[in-house]
Amino acid sequence: MILKKRTINAKMVARDVHAGIGDTLLMKKYQLSAKQLEGVLRKLVDADLISHLQLYERTSLSDTQITK
Repeated sequence: MILKKRTINAKMVARDVHAGIGDTLLMKKYQLSAKQLEGVLRKLVDADLISHLQLYERTSLSDTQITK
């Protein structure tokens, strides 16, 4: 079975990240799994649409929310 690759507007995702939208809402809005969201966020860093610091802050925020 061949799956068709979807296209997601990177600038829109980056704008949502800058606006502080959380992982759960991003996954729902763009219909992504956690693994797919991780890949998208890494591609945004590679394209300089979000910074490494923004990615790190999201990760530490997610970690603290999960452990509570």
